[in-house]
Amino acid sequence: MQQTAVITGAASGIGAATAERFLVKGINVIGVDLTPAFREDDKLGWVQGDVSKTETWTQVSEELTKREWDADILVTSAAYLAVGNVLDLTDEQWANTINVNQLGLVKAVRCVLPQMIERKHGAIVTVGSIDSYMAEQGLIAYCTSKGGILQFTRSLALDHARDGIRVNCVCPGVTDTPLFRHHLSTASDPESFLKTREQRNPIGRLLKPEEIANTIAFLASDEASGITGAQIVADGGLTTGFDFRTGEEGA
Repeated sequence: MQQTAVITGAASGIGAATAERFLVKGINVIGVDLTPAFREDDKLGWVQGDVSKTETWTQVSEELTKREWDADILVTSAAYLAVGNVLDLTDEQWANTINVNQLGLVKAVRCVLPQMIERKHGAIVTVGSIDSYMAEQGLIAYCTSKGGILQFTRSLALDHARDGIRVNCVCPGVTDTPLFRHHLSTASDPESFLKTREQRNPIGRLLKPEEIANTIAFLASDEASGITGAQIVADGGLTTGFDFRTGEEGA
């Protein structure tokens, strides 16, 4: 049966890598992002818009109907990151963080869930972070939003397990994406910051978006049919413990 995936944040980073992974597998993709599609493909539909806006999801529904596609998979990788402590960040930065990272997730689920319930089949993969359960200095808003994603994932999984819908969260470590490069650019010494992040990871490097996409593809597949309400950490061992080779605590 031909499958269709809706992917937020699909223009770059983990979202784009996931879209490419699904397209290679022959899965139709509806990408949702603020920027245009990364390429043209008969199996790639696109909605350019803000994931926190209702009109964006109206357009997604219309695109699915126009193409006569049913949403089998949802991947929510759109994210917003503001650097600063609780006193530094403005109300607008807090609102942007919550709107994209949490409200955008809720609206995405509301868009595709009725179809999944009707067909008694579906897989939802939310994209959290190691910051979903670990704090990181200067990322209080981001950490707060990502922590909420874990509880949303668990609750959604419980609510709809008997509807045939699986819901899981992948929690990436430090991944070489535009979002991380934005974070890197705010450091007083970006080169030193990058080197530190690489050295603190037991595998000695940043993760690649394609590695996270592979994890997402597994969770979305029937091979993960027994997994729901779970958090899969893909961080190169960063949160495993103390790495004596570098003398640095992993985090």
